[in-house]
Amino acid sequence: MSYGMPLAVWGNRIRDRKQAKIDIQPVQRIRAHEEVVRQLQALMEREVLRTGDRLPSERELAKQFGVSRVTVRQALSVLQAMGLIESRIGNGTFARAGHKALSVSDLASALRVAQGNLTEQLELRRLIEPQVACLAAERATDADLDELLRYISLQEARLSQEVPFVEEDNAFHLAIAQATQNTLLVKMVEGIQELLRESHEHSLRAFGGMQLSLEGHIRVYRAIRDHEAQAAYDAMLAHILDVERLILQLLARNEAEAGRKNLEN
Repeated sequence: MSYGMPLAVWGNRIRDRKQAKIDIQPVQRIRAHEEVVRQLQALMEREVLRTGDRLPSERELAKQFGVSRVTVRQALSVLQAMGLIESRIGNGTFARAGHKALSVSDLASALRVAQGNLTEQLELRRLIEPQVACLAAERATDADLDELLRYISLQEARLSQEVPFVEEDNAFHLAIAQATQNTLLVKMVEGIQELLRESHEHSLRAFGGMQLSLEGHIRVYRAIRDHEAQAAYDAMLAHILDVERLILQLLARNEAEAGRKNLEN
């Protein structure tokens, strides 16, 4: 067992164990804590960081990853929720057994490999999320409803500021999945959200995109709040179809513009 092992030493250990190296790079993504999670998971899966090894301090991790300590805390919270690390008061944070658990990035990668085209990705979402909303309407607790309403309020605030609410939109859909009390559905929805993240972001930035999305969310929320399963299913399906149409319209417009530019050149 090792204690407080610097990340640089982990790099040396992997050369001995697997004749390979995992380089930690400064994080550039918007949701930086997800990249921290991904890199730490990779170290665990390759046994650079073994069960019982103590992680470096938050300060050291923040320095090595090039992120804030808040971001590190978010990442550690995710890993702890996944059962991959444990915090021992007064002793630090330690790796645990079971790092082969399915991660959201694994699921998103699997979906991406299996994809045929954007239409099939959208079809997958259309098949999954309405049923998730239906189940959420049957199982949502008061706490779940409060969380959904909180994300709607955040979206309304963003809309008034004319700032795209990409994160709040994704969080709303994940909160619906969490209201089903089914952890596998949560992972599935998160994988779908990650898969469609770029096209979804474009749709929100389009004229009227945020207003359309918010109105759909409000209808879904009301159905779940009233525990009307079929209404929740119908509202989510209608919302997804609205977003699909906007995404496909944007793609068609972009392709037409690209075609015109090619002709001009």
